[in-house]
Amino acid sequence: MASLTLFVWWLLVLIQALQVPDRDWAAAGQSKILLVILMVFLGILGTILYVVIARPSLGRTSPSTV
Repeated sequence: MASLTLFVWWLLVLIQALQVPDRDWAAAGQSKILLVILMVFLGILGTILYVVIARPSLGRTSPSTV
């Protein structure tokens, strides 16, 4: 059950990261491609890196309007 929960969390965070516009990543000084690749190849560890490193800096940038 724990592995299913971790997989769902990984998938939801990956989808959320992919939905952030490229200009927000650039404004935060982060690389979207690098973080997504880390999330895919490192699994949960890559996702933890995203949550700890990239997500806080993405949150500090102003939300983009479409």
